[in-house]
Amino acid sequence: MDAKDKRIAELEAQLNAALDRIELLESALAASQKNSGNSSKPPSSDIVKPPKPKGKGRRKRKIGAQKGHKKHSRIPFAEDQLDIIIPLTLDCCPRCNGTLTVSDTSTKVDQQVELVGRKYIITEYRRPQYLCDACQRVHFAPRPPKLKSGLFGENLIATTAYLKGHCHMSYTKLRDHFRDLYGICISTGFLANQIRKASRALQAPYDELLNQLPNEESIHIDETGGKENGDRRWIWCFRSRQFTLFRIDVSRGHIVLKEVLGTDYPGIIICDFHGAYQRYIRLYEALLQLCWAHLIREVKYIAQSKVKRYSNWANRLLAEIGLMFKTIHLRGKILESTWYRRMLDHRDEILRLAWHRLSDNNDAYNIAIRLWNWQCSYFRFIDSDVPPTNNLAEQAIRQVVIDRKITQGTRSDWGNRWQERIWTVLSTCAQTGRNVLSFLRESVSAMLQRTPAPSLLEK
Repeated sequence: MDAKDKRIAELEAQLNAALDRIELLESALAASQKNSGNSSKPPSSDIVKPPKPKGKGRRKRKIGAQKGHKKHSRIPFAEDQLDIIIPLTLDCCPRCNGTLTVSDTSTKVDQQVELVGRKYIITEYRRPQYLCDACQRVHFAPRPPKLKSGLFGENLIATTAYLKGHCHMSYTKLRDHFRDLYGICISTGFLANQIRKASRALQAPYDELLNQLPNEESIHIDETGGKENGDRRWIWCFRSRQFTLFRIDVSRGHIVLKEVLGTDYPGIIICDFHGAYQRYIRLYEALLQLCWAHLIREVKYIAQSKVKRYSNWANRLLAEIGLMFKTIHLRGKILESTWYRRMLDHRDEILRLAWHRLSDNNDAYNIAIRLWNWQCSYFRFIDSDVPPTNNLAEQAIRQVVIDRKITQGTRSDWGNRWQERIWTVLSTCAQTGRNVLSFLRESVSAMLQRTPAPSLLEK
């Protein structure tokens, strides 16, 4: 080999090394640019959102209601809700001072809501001292059942729980709220005791849902991290068609699924590809519907690669998945047999594209292996009445993330129990269209009067 050929070989080696290094750096750069749109990272991790591209000739939309927007008016209060009715009259024509005649054709109505003085009553129970002439013992009149709740009545306890759980108010904010708005001076420790009472009142409705979970035909499950006095905790969300239940645990493993669902759960679990679910079904032979939304985000990440053979593979797969979802949305609009046949065609084509022209990208290879090995769990929705994504659980767990950001977690085990119970009530009431404050009042009243607690299950 002469000097020229040797030099060419050296340059080729340097070029190959440079190309390998460029590919490695591009992969590292792409990994650093992961967001909620191309990975399983939460939306809160998207600190800076890129500006939306401006279309050519696109006019900026004006602020406020757009032309043709349908007007939405508040429904007026019914007559039985009115406290005061004030008729307004005219003595003469405001324009020419002429005599006026009242018309029965129409009457304009204006309504106003106003705060009036205190919105609470203070009741003092006076129990005089009695001295028995026979035994010389001192006695007092018995306390009525209403006093079992203490300084706050049952409605005020429920309101405190509502402000704490639903409005994310801290104990100091609650204290200031009662002082400034109601003129009631209380301590944060007293308010914590009211939340303890509300938590006890919600235990029976919560346990009823916990016992009902293993009987549900399908359950959406998701989990997110939290803190208890600085220690790591995991917040699990179980959402069925009837209700939503939250559980706070020290573990993120399959042991939580075993404790909640048991070892012989007959239904379908809709979830992501977290290892806890994989181990649970290996041990106890449960059924999974793996979330397509998570898989789509992973494929989108590969589609953004600067290497053409990687992005082309991902874009082909994304296009077929998009066609599959279009067919999914046609269910009920076309013949069931036609829909079913199309879905099987989409399944076969997705599996084929996952292996067709598969590049040496590790992420793409792992997705192809996963689709092949877990194809029953990804396409189970075709034969079962379950959705292909776990969006319902992710939507339900969003309020937990908001509450966690505002309150910074809890500092005790009873605080965890309170949070999982109030989150369960809030989500289930929103799911069933029930009034949260009314349910809290019923629960507190049932606890104080020792009557059966109300149920969150639809009857």
